[in-house]
Amino acid sequence: METKTTITVGIALMLTAVASAVLTETQSITAWIPLLFGLPIAAMGAVAALKVRHRKNAMHVAAALALLGTLGGVRVLPGLGAVASGTFAGSWVALGAQLVLLVLCAALLAVCVRSFVAARRARKG
Repeated sequence: METKTTITVGIALMLTAVASAVLTETQSITAWIPLLFGLPIAAMGAVAALKVRHRKNAMHVAAALALLGTLGGVRVLPGLGAVASGTFAGSWVALGAQLVLLVLCAALLAVCVRSFVAARRARKG
């Protein structure tokens, strides 16, 4: 279950980056930040699904990337505050991409932590 979720989140992040870059027609590397998280997250999910002996390490790497993505995605909060106050003057597409990065990475991190806790409890019996 967690491996499929990890792969799905990685693909969703990659698609977010492509959509953001196309919609904004930007040459900026920042439009591709979700791809920089999505590609290795999806790869770790695939490794975890295909190589049982590497599952634990791959999922820990995916969780670490999700943590970094969550921390990076927190940058969206001032933009959301500006939207709420009616003073937002930035790119709606960029704001949306940052929000997707935050939500997907935070959700994946929560799924991974829940899975790690359950695995540890199962080992302790």
